[in-house]
Formats: sequence, C-alpha cells, structure tokens
Amino acid sequence: MPNDTPSAVLWDFDGTLVDTEPRWIEAETAIITSRGGQWDDETGVRFIGTPLVEVTTAMSEALDGAISPAQAEALLLDRVIAYHRERPVPWCPGSRELLEEVRAAGVPCALVTGSTRSAIEPLLAHFSEGLFATVVTYDDLPPEQSKPAPQPYLLAASRLGVDAADCLVIEDSASGARAGNGAGATVLALDGPATPPPAPDRVHVPDLAGLHLPDLVKLWHLAHQPAAAPAQGGGGVLRAGERITLSDPKGRRHSIVLADGAVFHTTKGAVRHDDLIGGPQGVVVTSAGGMDFLAMRPILSEFTVTMPREAAVVYPKEAAQIVMWADVFPGARVLEAGVGSGGLSIPLLRAVGPHGRLTSYERRPEFAEVARANVETFYGRLPQNWRVELADLATDISPEPVDRAVLDMLAPWECIDVVGDVLVPGGVLCCYVATTTQMGRVMDSLRAAGGWTEPQATETTMRDWHAEGLAIRPSHGATGHTGFLVISRRLAPGVQAPMRKRRPAPGAYGPDYHGPRPRNITEHDQWRPAKEER
Repeated sequence: MPNDTPSAVLWDFDGTLVDTEPRWIEAETAIITSRGGQWDDETGVRFIGTPLVEVTTAMSEALDGAISPAQAEALLLDRVIAYHRERPVPWCPGSRELLEEVRAAGVPCALVTGSTRSAIEPLLAHFSEGLFATVVTYDDLPPEQSKPAPQPYLLAASRLGVDAADCLVIEDSASGARAGNGAGATVLALDGPATPPPAPDRVHVPDLAGLHLPDLVKLWHLAHQPAAAPAQGGGGVLRAGERITLSDPKGRRHSIVLADGAVFHTTKGAVRHDDLIGGPQGVVVTSAGGMDFLAMRPILSEFTVTMPREAAVVYPKEAAQIVMWADVFPGARVLEAGVGSGGLSIPLLRAVGPHGRLTSYERRPEFAEVARANVETFYGRLPQNWRVELADLATDISPEPVDRAVLDMLAPWECIDVVGDVLVPGGVLCCYVATTTQMGRVMDSLRAAGGWTEPQATETTMRDWHAEGLAIRPSHGATGHTGFLVISRRLAPGVQAPMRKRRPAPGAYGPDYHGPRPRNITEHDQWRPAKEER
C-alpha cells in the first residue's frame, strides 16, 4: 500500500450511515400484501444490497405480473420517500460522528448507494454540507453495473481522483462488500440483516459506535495482513483454524479452535464462531444467554498451558526462569531432555532463534508426537533447527557439544556424567524437578561428581494482586509450588571447583542418608552427633 492512511473513505448509505433497510422491507411488504401477495421480512432481507431492478422484478413476480417491474419501482420509491419525509433520520450507531470526524481530518468521502437519488434526498438534507465530495446513486450507472458489480466504487474513486485500491469501503451487505472488494478496495463490513461474510481484504466490526479515524486506519491495515502463526502474534483478522482464548467476566479462560459454522457451548448459551471469524482480536462476543466473552489470540504463556498435552508441561513461571538463569541466548546449542508436550521446547526455540539449535530427547513416542504437533501449531511449521530424538539420554546422547542443557526428567542425576561430557566449559546445566528429595539428590550428585560449580536451587511462586481504588491487597489465590530449578555450570576439563566450606546440619549425611556425598564431607562430619546428644 502506498499510503499510511486510506486515500478516501467510500460510504454505503442504507444500513451503514442510516438504518433505512427496515423501511424498504416495510414498503415492499405493504405493497405486496395489500394486493394479496406473499412477502415477509425474510424475503426482503434477501434483496438487501441488490440492484433495485431485482427487487421490483421479484415484487412483480410475487403478484403474478399484476404490476410490472416499472410500476413496482414507482410504488416502492413513492412509499419509501414518504417514510423518509415523515419520520426522523434513523442514524446508525456512531456513523454520523465518524463521518464528520473523517471529513474534518481532510480525508475525501464519497457516498455510494444502490438507492435512487430521489430516495435519498430527503435524508441527505439532514447531512452537513460538504461531507461528500461526490455521490454515486443507482441513477448513475446501468442496472447491470449496480452493486454487486464494482463499477459504483470505481466511479466514486475516479471522481475523487484516487485509486480504488487505496480506499476504504464501509458496507453492511454481502453484495455491497463484494462490490467494494471487486473494485480493489479494502472493506470494513458491519453487522446487519445481510452481514457480509469473511473474505480477503475485509475486516468485520459490529457497528461504528465508538470508532474514530485512527481506528479506521488500524482496521484498514489489519485487513491486509496475511495469516501468521501464534509465534508471530497471529496476523490480521481472526480466521477459521486458529486457536483463540475466550475469557468470561470472572476471568475463566476457554481455549477454542475457530471453525466455520461452529459454536462454543457454555452454561450461558452458545457462542457462534462466525461472530468472531473475520474480525479483529480484542473484541467482546455475547453468548445466546447474554454472557460477554473477551476474545484474544493466546500469547506464549497462555498457549503453553492451554495446548493439547500428553504429559505435564513446564509452567510459564518456570520456563521464564529457565530461559533467564540458564542464560539461553540467540544462537545457543541447547540440549533438552524430557520433551513432554513441548511446553518448554517452544520458549527455548524462541530464545535460541533461527541460528541456534535445540535437540530434544524423549523416550516415549506418544509424548514426542504431541510435542511436535504443538510446536508446529505455534510456529506454523516444524523449525529446521529443532531435532527430536526418540532415545534414552543416559545411553544414546549425541557427542555434539552443547552450550546449555535442560533436564526435565524423573532422575536427572543419572545423566549428569554424560551431559558433562558434551557441555562446553562454562556451559549451564538446569535441572527441573518436582520434589525436595529429587532436588537434594541432584545437588549432592553434582557436588560428588566434581567439575561443576556449587549448585543453586530455587523455587518460584507467583502471586497476583488486587487493586481497585483504595482496596489494594494480594489476591486470594496464588500459583505456588510446581517445581524446583537446580542450576550449575560446567568447569574446564580436569578442573575441580574449590569446595565450599560448610558444616552440614547434624545428621545431614548420617547413617540414614544413602545418596552421594560431597567430597569435603569427612567421616567425622558424617557421623557427628546432634548437639543435644553431646
């Protein structure tokens, strides 16, 4: 696109600026039923946005030719014009304010309608002078070139001296939206009796209430953005096939995959997927029972806890700590053992970047398949710098050197020696374990093995806060224990770290302890009786 903002805004009239579609249907119904024919709202809705000749032809056929299409047109226009003169202007929500703001900003505006000039003149008299640089009506083109043909919008753009491809069309009907897109313009589609379906270069919003010119510019750009994987934040409008998160007023989140024609059932009624597809994220959708849900694309921390899983995932609070404390940098060669459902593989791949490498070991093929599927969903493809090995790390580790190693497994101490053989000097080892006994075993194994710095163990808890006015306090819930991280760094070959001077607690390495012992724990220290026993 050559411009940062639309060169012009081309407005539909009926149903977009003024809510006159019901008047047309009312007039059609009155004419037909007063003459003994059948016509109802559902029939009238089918002709919204279509050329006038199609409506009048259908009206003639509904009366078995008792009136000609030309007679039906004259009767219809007379009645609609009378309605417009007798009744107040039925402004659509936000339309008048937005039109005046756009024009005041110097953006050219055109009115493009399938109605005749005589039908709209009683309403145009209520519009401020100079809002439209040009007006294109049904009278300006042959009937076969009316909407859904693109000629009305091409003519409006030509009169304004701009390229239609640089214009924003605002429409509420499927035929009108097709005309706008056919002219090469971007279409902002509004809700209505004949709401336009999703399509390329089209973005949907319920109505114009609360919108301002900067919002139109954002939506104009959004309609042009191609689809993108969650790793790139998603792209453009919401599309069928992508996963989104629905949040209810109590903060409960529901992860769904959008599909054409599908519904999400809740205790407060169904939510139609079609109400979301084609629109931006960050919108509110209302269930059949009246409950509002906020619809957003999931960010990384949400994706990893809502994606399909076969094994437990590493939670975001630990994943963030691992990336930081293991110092996983762009270009790093990282070894991961225990791929699970891919909850840690995804942030590790983002951290190493396209020039890094992640090798993940997993013994169970069903876990590996789920992890591959989740990584592919998040990145849109399987990253070329990620390799999943269906193997036992303790016996089948690759000899390739690595910069960082992350072990998420039941007994990481069994792999300390083999990981130490491939971890470069200064490389970081991070072990994620669930229990204190596992944590202690890992730390003492590192001390006993030598060649490692003094291990550090941490636990991360996360507490939300409530802040409303003067009521500021911790929230009632918190994310407590999920695991421990044990961090240590590899020393150069043959080097032993200076032993940390310690006096272990009485009985720490006593007769009931059967694990590895640090090299500086003497026989006396191991059997030293407790102070109260001396």
